[in-house]
Amino acid sequence: MEDSYSVCSPRRILSVSKKRREATVSFADPDVKASEFHGPKPAEVYGFVGSITTVVATVIFLVWAYVPESWLHSIGIFYYPSRYWALAVPAYAMMTVYMMNLVEILINRSMFK
Repeated sequence: MEDSYSVCSPRRILSVSKKRREATVSFADPDVKASEFHGPKPAEVYGFVGSITTVVATVIFLVWAYVPESWLHSIGIFYYPSRYWALAVPAYAMMTVYMMNLVEILINRSMFK
């Protein structure tokens, strides 16, 4: 008896046996052919691009916030926002979220007295 391992997903089933041979891919729906698979869904692409953009923006923010001005000038960057905003924007964002939660709690209390 051959031991085989299967990974089931909504799109396809991948079976790999312990013997070193090629993995076989079979689609769950017999009417769907491999040629009809048109690539990733737009939501997957948007999620991937969004995650990469977030990482790049975070790296740029941290470089701007922590690298000395002389280093930025040495690589040719002379125009950038004031360092005040490196602290002000996260502080304003945190206070905005806190105030929104406080307002929601107060509205819910007044509605359900």
